[in-house]
Amino acid sequence: MSLLIVAVVVASCDNPFSSGIEVKRENGRVFIVDDTGKEWDVTHAEENYGLKAENFQFGLGPFAITPIQDPQFVFEGEPGFPGPDETFLVIGVDMNGEKRAYPISVLSRHEVTNEFFDPAHVSVAY
Repeated sequence: MSLLIVAVVVASCDNPFSSGIEVKRENGRVFIVDDTGKEWDVTHAEENYGLKAENFQFGLGPFAITPIQDPQFVFEGEPGFPGPDETFLVIGVDMNGEKRAYPISVLSRHEVTNEFFDPAHVSVAY
């Protein structure tokens, strides 16, 4: 059984794009507030790692990016299947004898696809 998962994490103490970030300081705690109004406690990051809440980059908040449920695939010989000279990035999964490829161009807009490889439910994440 093989499973390929790709994750990229970037941390920075200085963020030149940090405009409009709401930071709340209450009762010795430090919070950043995302676009949905959810507060994220970053006290530990400031106190233990010297990161500044004002320099955090964050996105839209939880549940803002919809995962792909039950993805549909095209197979060799079907319309839409890439030609032998086409080049693009994929995340490949080979699990329980089932092989599938997930184009990064699609996953970059959804980040997660929830999939079923008999007998297991699997999340493939980018």
